[in-house]
Amino acid sequence: MVPRTAPALADGGGDGEQPARPGRSLFEVVIRQLAGEGPQAHQIWLPPLDLPPALDQLLPALSITPRYGCTADGWRWRGKLRAVTGIVDRPYDQRRDPLWADLSGGAGNVGVAGGPQSGKSTLLRTLICSLALLHTPQEIQIYCLAFGGGALGALGGLPHVGGVATRLQAERVRRTVAEVRAVLERREQEFAERGIESIAAYRAMRASGEISGDGFGDVFLVVDGWLTLRQEYEQLELDITALAARGLGYGIHVVAATNKWSEFRPAIRDLLGTRFELRLGDPYESEMGRTLAANVPERSPGRGLTRDGLHLLTALPRIDGQLDAASLPEAVRKLVDTVATAWQGPQAPEVRLLPSAFSVAELPAPGQTGTRLPFAVDEATLSPVFLDFAADPHFLVLGDTETGKSNLLHLISGGVTARYSLDQARIIIVDYRRSLLDAASTEHRIGYAPSSAAAVSLLNDAREALIKRLPPADLTADQLRNRSWWQGSDLFIIVDDYDLVAGASNPLLPLVELLPQAREIGLHLVLARSAGGAGRAMFEPVIQRLREMGSTALLMSASKDEGPIFGVKPVTLPCGRGYLATRRAEPLLVQTAFATSGDLAGQRR
Repeated sequence: MVPRTAPALADGGGDGEQPARPGRSLFEVVIRQLAGEGPQAHQIWLPPLDLPPALDQLLPALSITPRYGCTADGWRWRGKLRAVTGIVDRPYDQRRDPLWADLSGGAGNVGVAGGPQSGKSTLLRTLICSLALLHTPQEIQIYCLAFGGGALGALGGLPHVGGVATRLQAERVRRTVAEVRAVLERREQEFAERGIESIAAYRAMRASGEISGDGFGDVFLVVDGWLTLRQEYEQLELDITALAARGLGYGIHVVAATNKWSEFRPAIRDLLGTRFELRLGDPYESEMGRTLAANVPERSPGRGLTRDGLHLLTALPRIDGQLDAASLPEAVRKLVDTVATAWQGPQAPEVRLLPSAFSVAELPAPGQTGTRLPFAVDEATLSPVFLDFAADPHFLVLGDTETGKSNLLHLISGGVTARYSLDQARIIIVDYRRSLLDAASTEHRIGYAPSSAAAVSLLNDAREALIKRLPPADLTADQLRNRSWWQGSDLFIIVDDYDLVAGASNPLLPLVELLPQAREIGLHLVLARSAGGAGRAMFEPVIQRLREMGSTALLMSASKDEGPIFGVKPVTLPCGRGYLATRRAEPLLVQTAFATSGDLAGQRR
């Protein structure tokens, strides 16, 4: 039996040790004497993931160089499309490693899922900042759709970021996706023409100077808030899914964050090769397993799981060595300022927007387009949009008051006089409100009708002349094809405020039967009408016939109460802007040019 106390040690511990208290066990005395002696025992379990690391703790030493700016110069993975996003806990290996994402291959698209306030936006910021610190703005460009709050807005000052669009900036959102889609389409064409076999070969050719490239490197489209995109930008969801499906082969990457994996449709979810799962609202939604997901702490933003089922902790997007989350906004601003100041070269191209107003003089001149008439630029490519009256003889414009309808008729009238000689085209103008008086001052004009009586007389005379042009029964196929059975000029009938014209004595009704023959007899009807009551006006005889023929139409700003028109839901738009509907393509948002008297005079010269 071992006695409870050690009398021999009761009077003192020897060698200066404090005497043991009466009643202390021998075990306690031995532990006291061994404390501080020898090496510490190996810790089997590391402490819990608690404080997130900063980026500069995970990256190699950062420095500022003239060539690369603020980066890890000399590091073997610099510029190799790798980014660190946090740390991963490997308990069975008794260590923690930096969590790297390799975006250079088939895992180049990234998906992030996590419940509200789980740290999704912080992870995206960390990913973007990591890419920016390891690449130049010539190697990567980043474009953000920030639907999850204002977290990504602070990164707009990075030279790598070409634009940040929020949910309320609908035009900028559409243009951002359109810019990335345009890069993909150009590269598809360039790769085919040059025989470039892969994006890796393209990167090598650009780096060696063999080709100059298109001004872009690897392009990242970041979407923070995928569910918002699905609900408010349905068409863009399809466009971004197509980018994810085709883009990796051409250096286009999609990075998307959402609340749960099921909010990604299967078409894009299968394309997200790199995935980060933070704490979910319901562990049942986890792709890593319900049991593992339930073990992720609820009140620890940035905690989550890797695809291997290991716990991760997102790093903070800061390079000041601090770990305080409260000062993160200021730290992000300092990081952005440091990177921006260190880089002296070209920055990522900014997202271009449709101009709110531009002159017709900025469109291609008549000598460049022939008889095709440019009148606008489109939102998808910011390229000129044309009216080709040889292919589509008629044009219909609908819009609210002061949306630019009369201005567009001015522009069309001036374009006709600039592109057709007197022997090729003549103009009749029906204008009850006298808004086209300037456009009527041309030698091409053969009639101007400011009233119903004048319009009836003019259009009846025009009908009689056009009836004589109808093809007789004995024409050959060649004569019908080259329209050689009559000689004369095409007739352009331009009508403003058609809602006033289409009354009880509509002077255009006699022309309805001639509209389908317009291409053969040289008839062109250009008609503008108020969008008020447009739903009923679609069944008015003249407009109904134009719709049945699939005529080109422009829907400008209008009330949504009118219902879909030309397959487009009416919306409020800036002056001069509208959706162009043709029978050959989906409706396209365009901005029409501003036609001043000076512009038209310059065209006629």
